Amino acid sequence: MKNSSEGNLWIVKPTNSSRGRGIYIIDDVAEVNLEDPAIISKYVSDPLLINNHKFDLRIYVCITSYEPLRIYVF
Repeated sequence: MKNSSEGNLWIVKPTNSSRGRGIYIIDDVAEVNLEDPAIISKYVSDPLLINNHKFDLRIYVCITSYEPLRIYVF
């Protein structure tokens, strides 16, 4: 694995799991199995904490039209 100071670490989280189950870290996004739905996030070495707990925001975006531009954020 590459040195984490290079900033090339990624966290892969299954979309159908919770509480840290199935999470793993990779250094090359080509390692991800595209058959399994997952959320891939850039690793942040010094994350913002809320009450000393890490958290993530899963924001889903749906673009339904380009002209006129119509975007839905959930």
